[in-house]
Amino acid sequence: MPDSDHPVNNEASPLALALRALPDATPQADAWPALARALERRRTPARRLHRHAAWLVPAALAAAFAWALLLPRAAPVADAPAPAPVTATDAGAAGDDAAQVARAELAQLREHSQSLERWIAAVSANAAQDSRGLMAAVEMQDLIGLVDVQLNATRDPVDALPLWRQRIALLEDLALIRGSGIAIAANIDGESSLLLN
Repeated sequence: MPDSDHPVNNEASPLALALRALPDATPQADAWPALARALERRRTPARRLHRHAAWLVPAALAAAFAWALLLPRAAPVADAPAPAPVTATDAGAAGDDAAQVARAELAQLREHSQSLERWIAAVSANAAQDSRGLMAAVEMQDLIGLVDVQLNATRDPVDALPLWRQRIALLEDLALIRGSGIAIAANIDGESSLLLN
């Protein structure tokens, strides 16, 4: 509140006169435009790389997938060494034994695969996953899907055995990922063996 004895707007005061006598000050140049230009120069190569990477990774994955599916069909059969001559009785017995062993192992692998799938389904329904666990699980499921596509293309049990073994290994990895999510969610330190039983 101003004093009534001193007027507020006294143009003849020495302070007002001294302030008016000062030269006009120019503000400093704004640093933002220079900073924005520098950031834009840095960001431009990254954007170019990001634009290329956005289509390059899916294209490479599609090419690898097509190559994996088409390679067995496109491989020339003439380059394979000629088999040694075998009598009809030997060929029939050896082929039957190998096919029988392959069928028995396939049955065991399918049963193990089904039990792993049931366990994973039960665990997935009860556990919350963190983002890394979900990403890893999705990758595993994609790889299992690729193996399933290859399994659908094979007709010979002997050719299917390595694919079923690979599928089991991927399912075990997926079970480990899902099981670690349950252990984290339940805050279990040393009792993870109970989850796997």
